[in-house]
Amino acid sequence: MPIPTPEQCEELLASNNTPEAAIIHSRLVRDVARRIGRDLKWLRDRGPNLALITAAALLHDIAKGQPDHAAAGAAIVRDHGYDEVADIVAAHNDIKYSGDLPVTEKEIVFIADKLVKGDQMVTVVYMFDHKIESCTDEMLLAKLKQSKEVALRIKTAIEQETGKNLEELAIAEE
Repeated sequence: MPIPTPEQCEELLASNNTPEAAIIHSRLVRDVARRIGRDLKWLRDRGPNLALITAAALLHDIAKGQPDHAAAGAAIVRDHGYDEVADIVAAHNDIKYSGDLPVTEKEIVFIADKLVKGDQMVTVVYMFDHKIESCTDEMLLAKLKQSKEVALRIKTAIEQETGKNLEELAIAEE
C-alpha cells in the first residue's frame, strides 16, 4: 500500500489550497503522533507504521474549511492512490474504539489531533470540555460527549501500554 512521503504530503496540502493555519496545526499533530507511535513501536514487536502515521497526520486536515472536511479530505487522498492514509483521514473526527485492542495508527492520529488545538498543545479533557460547555446543539453535544469517551479510552490504552502520561508523552523531546 503506497504511503506518501512528507514532501509529497506538503505538495498535496499546497496544491489543495489547505489554509496555512491548518498546515501549521497538522505539522504539530504529526510531531505528537510520531512521539506516541515511536513509544508504542519501541514497546511492541510489530509497532505502528511511523510513515503511515506521519502521512495521515500531515494530511488529516487537507480539506479543512470544507463541509465534512474529514470525508472530503479522505476523498482527495484516496484520489491520489493512498487508500490506507485516506481511511485514517476519514476517521480523524469520528472513531470507534472499545479499548479491547491495542491502538493502531488510526487511534494515534485521532488522539494526537485532540492534543493540539490550533498551534497549541492542550489536554484531552480541555479539548472536549470547553467545546461541550459552549455547545447548544443537542445532537452535536451528544457527539462531542461520545467522542470524549472514545478519546479517554484511547488515552487510557496508550498510558497503560507505555506507562507514561499521554500529555507528557506528547510533548517529549525526540
